[in-house]
Amino acid sequence: MPNSEILAFDPASKIDFDSDEFPFEDILKHKFVGKRAEHFLYYYFLKSNHFEIISFSLQVILNKQTFGEFDFIVKDLRSDEILHIELVNKIYLFDENLHEDIDYCWIGPNRKDRFLDKINKLEQHQFPLLYRQETESFLEDLNLKTINISQKICYKAILFIPENCKFRFFRTNLNCLSGYYYRFDEILNKKWQKHQFYIPEKLNWFIDETQHNDWENFNSVLIKIEKLLANKQSPMVFRKNESGEVFKLFVTWW
Repeated sequence: MPNSEILAFDPASKIDFDSDEFPFEDILKHKFVGKRAEHFLYYYFLKSNHFEIISFSLQVILNKQTFGEFDFIVKDLRSDEILHIELVNKIYLFDENLHEDIDYCWIGPNRKDRFLDKINKLEQHQFPLLYRQETESFLEDLNLKTINISQKICYKAILFIPENCKFRFFRTNLNCLSGYYYRFDEILNKKWQKHQFYIPEKLNWFIDETQHNDWENFNSVLIKIEKLLANKQSPMVFRKNESGEVFKLFVTWW
């Protein structure tokens, strides 16, 4: 991607999490996963000895026209670099028919929000925003110059593939694989009658919700899944087997 690169945080760069001061109430006000994720990353930067926050969620608006937004502008205290960082938080399912390049064959659970579309938006809109004339005055207010800013992506994704997927990926980070997805007729043939199930709310798809007592049986969850699929909603489902192991999966309407 021109003028940008993937941002990988140093695993050794940990922070001290203080549950008493963490802004849970502010985060819960947001009804979109992406906005909640931004606040988690903001807290990380705030507590980190590695970064200094210069700007968070800076909107470029002139004459009531919005040209775009910078998720984060921070200073890397180790390298002295100024970084514009875009946070992307996605769940994708693999569909071999989406693109001739296998590493671009990812799409949201409800057949929206293709990986390729997001990449194009980053390339054509979000990163070129730094070089727009309208942006200059906003950077000047922060005592910044475009030439001194590097652009990076923090791309967090959870990936799901068909159970019998035989494709070989070349650039996809396979550490992001989190489970399989199935059609409804496929799960009907599974020997899961003695397993327990839970359907998390969409806002909690990125959260480990396995520690609860709301599990239900196979027949009960099938009824809920069928209703969701009828409305063209592909639910995430947690499945707990007889050994207590928990697996994430999706059931798709397509």
